[in-house]
Amino acid sequence: MATGLPTSLVLALALAVLAGCATPTGEPQPFSVVVIPIDTAQVVGRAADAPQRARVEVTDIRKTATMERTALGVSMGRIELKPPAPERVRAVVQAKADEVVARLGLADPPLVLCGIRVFDITTPSTPIYWDLDAKIELVLRVRGQDRAVSAAATDRTYVWPTEALISNVATEALKKLATETERALTALLEAR
Repeated sequence: MATGLPTSLVLALALAVLAGCATPTGEPQPFSVVVIPIDTAQVVGRAADAPQRARVEVTDIRKTATMERTALGVSMGRIELKPPAPERVRAVVQAKADEVVARLGLADPPLVLCGIRVFDITTPSTPIYWDLDAKIELVLRVRGQDRAVSAAATDRTYVWPTEALISNVATEALKKLATETERALTALLEAR
């Protein structure tokens, strides 16, 4: 071969790539849109219709959002969140703001502003495996004071990144975001 690699190694790598593209029955095929449902009640431990104590406004300030499955740098389809990222972030920030307001006993809580700087889900790959990456960055503002909050999660798979695998990584990142959001809001709301 022109590359100097043994033929058996090239064949083994080609088979590994093809095997990685095998998709379980019922999963979206390559080049299709994969819809990722996440139950935010699982993330924050409360129902979406729970009473709200805090006033929360979320704004999507991302310049770009990377939400796609890739294989060796080639796009293999978009990742779509249902509900979309701003609604998921709002559910997490609302739940944590309500918890902090209740814990601090605030009768008239201030407005909590949240800007989404980054909410990306990507699946970069090598010839052998895919990494599943979820990255979220927010800025929280209360009474003119800002706190940056970020969370990330990564997993590695040797098969095609399925809806379930991507959902697990996104859920893990949201759980970490919930923990960091609670810390930041506690600091912001205690500073009266």
